[in-house]
Parts: sequence; structure tokens; C-alpha cells
Amino acid sequence: MEIKIKQVDAFTGIPFGGNPAGVVTDAAGLSDELKQKIAREMNLSETAFVSPSKVADFKVQFFTPRFEVDLCGHATIGTFSALYEEGKLPADKNILYQETKAGVLPVELTSINNEKVFMMTQALPKFENIDLSKNEIAGLLGLGKDDLLDTPALMVNTGIWWLVFGVKTLDKLMNAKPDLKTIERISEQYGIIGITPFCLETLNPKYDYHLRGIAPYVGVAEDPVCGTCNGCVSSYIVQNGLAKCDDTVNMIGEEGQEVNRPGCVYASISKKEGAISRVQIGGTAVTILQGVIKITD
Repeated sequence: MEIKIKQVDAFTGIPFGGNPAGVVTDAAGLSDELKQKIAREMNLSETAFVSPSKVADFKVQFFTPRFEVDLCGHATIGTFSALYEEGKLPADKNILYQETKAGVLPVELTSINNEKVFMMTQALPKFENIDLSKNEIAGLLGLGKDDLLDTPALMVNTGIWWLVFGVKTLDKLMNAKPDLKTIERISEQYGIIGITPFCLETLNPKYDYHLRGIAPYVGVAEDPVCGTCNGCVSSYIVQNGLAKCDDTVNMIGEEGQEVNRPGCVYASISKKEGAISRVQIGGTAVTILQGVIKITD
């Protein structure tokens, strides 16, 4: 058996930047057990597998090195970029639908600043409190409670659950030393992927927020540029009044500088009758590696 696979850097147009994802654009007939083995072999934060769907244009599954997850932002962007370059996207449609464990979600092909951008719609956000003190939250990054914003830490889900909280200064966020053992323990305890602290200060003055995605529970010490993190963080920012949104607000998040894989994510949050009614995140992507996995009986 030969399985074609690519490595795609998402949320960047530059090789070796952004967040790498494995992509198998033809996974029809592959067992979940084999998909998990391939994801473990790729050893990337997520590997995506595309197969036919009866309810959408494609069915897409996402596997970390440890287990399958419901949704992955950067692997979605990487997947549709790979499908586009292989000529597998219908020429007469700019909105496609992917069947995921988080639901049937649209992905839009558009252009921003003369770049081809894939915008994925995530699930409507859910917000839940977490039974941890401000000191305990700050301690996850080796910080003190006075280093955090006044807005509460919340578990947020736009497809998968992340713990979101704000840090006052960029210096504190970028130089924080995550307590990976404790983060892994609370991730298992509360059923979250990991933590995604953010700051409203940025390195690039054209961007709106800086964030980190830390998920040792799924085998990822730090995700370079994370789509679901950005969906959750941008939703949190709007939900807590940290950005004005009467109808739709567009933001750009920066991430990955701490692990030398910088990238940016376009986020668009819409509101209707005072509640968030749509969450979109997107970006560019570039294929840097393609090959064949050979499996002998």
C-alpha cells in the first residue's frame, strides 16, 4: 500500500513558518488505527485525513500524535490548500463544506491583500467558567495574579475546548515559562486541549492580539500558530468587550514567535442581537514536503 502525504505550513506564505500539518488528501479506505499510526509517525501537532462525505464536499478527520480531535484550524487551512493545488476543489464554488466531528463547517476561498486565503467557519462559541483561582491560572505560566487582565479565565469552545485568559503585557506573555505538568493535569481534569493565553499588545503594530497555544496533554508543548486557539481567543475578546463589535469585527492574531515559527491568523467575529453569530478564522498556506508512505504486508 502506498499513501501520498504532504506537509503544509499553514498561516504563513513562507516555508518553515506558521504551523505545519500533515495532510492525506485521499484517505478513503484507511482505518482509524492506521491514521493514528501515520499521525504518530508524522509527529506534528495534527495530521488531517480527507475522505468522501455524504453530507459535505469532504470528510476531514484530525489526529494528534496521541488521539483524534474534533477540529483543527491550521490543519483545515493546510488541507484545503493541498486540495486546491491538486485541483480537487470545484472551480465553480468558492465556499466548500467539510464534515468534521465538530459539525459540517464551511470553508471559503477568498483573497486578502492579493493573497489566496482560506477562511473556515468554526462552531458558535461556548463559554464556561473554570474552578481555578486567579493565582492558579497565573501559575500555569509562572506568573503572578497581578500579571493577568481583570477579565475572567474561561473555557471556550469553537470546535474544541481551550482555557483562555489574558495577560497584561507582551513581555510577560512571551517570556512566561509554562508549567507543562500542571497544564497537562488540568487539561485532563477539565476536558480541555490546553491553554491559550493572549495579550492585546503585539509585535506587529498592524495586528490586534498576540497569543500562545500550549497543549502538552495532546503531545504538543507549544503549537506554533493555532486556528482553534485564535477562534476561541477572538471570541473571548468580543464576548468580554475587549474589542468593539456592533456587527462584525475583523482582527489579526500573531503567534509562533516563541518557537521561531511566526505566523498570523485572520479572525472575523459577527454578532446578531447581542450574541456572537459567526466565527471565522483563516490564512494562507504553503506545501513544503510531499512523499509516499509505503506499507508492506
